[in-house]
Amino acid sequence: MKRFALVLCLAVAACSSSPRLHEDAPDKVHEGMTAAEVAQVLGGQSYRWAKYANGTTSWTYKYRDANIAKLLHVTFGADGRVLRTETEWDPDVYSKKGRGSR
Repeated sequence: MKRFALVLCLAVAACSSSPRLHEDAPDKVHEGMTAAEVAQVLGGQSYRWAKYANGTTSWTYKYRDANIAKLLHVTFGADGRVLRTETEWDPDVYSKKGRGSR
């Protein structure tokens, strides 16, 4: 039974959200970097990724900056190189999501 509980705990931990990056993560990614370079610099797996019809792709990472939960969006062009990066406060943490008055 203890072995089952251990395996279950490990499985739940593996399925949890991606690890958060360090607060200097946005400074490590620059325009023109390849996807492989971004993956090497940031390590870990992105929280979310998307592919668009115009050939661009975006990877989103979670991180903390001065104890504020943020998202780092890395947008790649059709050539597979970074076009831009953007940051925002994490809406999963700071959005009311319909909890406001009606």
